[in-house]
Amino acid sequence: MFSNVRIEKLILSNYRNHKFLELDLTKNIILICGKNGSGKTNILESISLLTSSSGLKKTNLTEIVNSNLKGPVELFGVSLLCSINKKRMKIGLGLKKTANGLKKIINLEGSKTKKIDEYFSIFWITPKMTFIFQNSREDRRNFIDKMICSIDFSFKKFLLLYDRYKSERIRILKKWNEESEKWLVLIEKKIAATGIIICDARRKFIKQLNFYLSDPDRPFHPLEIELSGELDSLLLKKPAIVVEDFFFKKLKENRRKDFLTGRTNFSANKTDLIVINKNYRREAKSHSTGEQKVIIFLIIFSFIKILKNQKNLKILFLLDDVFSFLDKNFVFEVLDQLNKLKIQTWLTDVSGGWIMKKENFKPIIDKINIGE
Repeated sequence: MFSNVRIEKLILSNYRNHKFLELDLTKNIILICGKNGSGKTNILESISLLTSSSGLKKTNLTEIVNSNLKGPVELFGVSLLCSINKKRMKIGLGLKKTANGLKKIINLEGSKTKKIDEYFSIFWITPKMTFIFQNSREDRRNFIDKMICSIDFSFKKFLLLYDRYKSERIRILKKWNEESEKWLVLIEKKIAATGIIICDARRKFIKQLNFYLSDPDRPFHPLEIELSGELDSLLLKKPAIVVEDFFFKKLKENRRKDFLTGRTNFSANKTDLIVINKNYRREAKSHSTGEQKVIIFLIIFSFIKILKNQKNLKILFLLDDVFSFLDKNFVFEVLDQLNKLKIQTWLTDVSGGWIMKKENFKPIIDKINIGE
């Protein structure tokens, strides 16, 4: 298996604290080292913004421009030279002023595009994700959805369509009259059909994860993931067409309630991700903080095993400060597996000295010291 996606050069101009930064890269693993505040995470964030509206920091675009920039916003930019399926491509990310603030502009080979995620996906892990079982159900659901998007590029399209249809329905409800009925029926059918596609994709992906999470050779209790949504439960018992019709009827029943609240109260996105210790039937959130971190990475290991079965990988991994919250042996195993898959992996650490002591890792790591 060859590397489908590789960043060979990265240039930042007026990006946060980086007035100008140019990196030439040749290896599978890119280790960014530097003191706290030197801008290590900013480099990973600049890459994550290619396929995400707010990146791994969930930031406002105004925050990513260097605070000392005196000239026009066009002096800001992220430029990459990528090798995608052995073809070199230039990708640029810039900003443009609009009446509502700043707008992100992405160029591919000099032409504007909104479809960069058709070429590759980016999966990241940040320190915040280690507390995912204490965070919101939206965070847990997004964790799974990002994995699915990494191997099924159409899934993101359905997520975006689903949100758009929901917004359209709420707008129609706010202006509701007798003429609106046919439009409501049409949009509710679209919501139901798209929502079931999303639920079914999650169900199938969870089934794959559970297969690997039940591995008895793992140094932890066997785990099982469940989805708590009513639609998810119904899909385990009934055909998709029946569940889709049930969803459509619930939308119709809830029109008044949704009009009053301004949101879709029964939805494919009301589901939660529940991880259970199969030996004790304990949820992950009731485990210790250390055990929860292990569980997160066992899910990541299972995801990597799923990636092994993909014929055409188009993914980059970003691991921000994982050494500070994870056992080093776990990190080594993750890096070893990603390297075997020829997945370019970017990671940050204060010094990185301990990882460079591993002789088998030295040849596959580009170590970059920031702020020296």
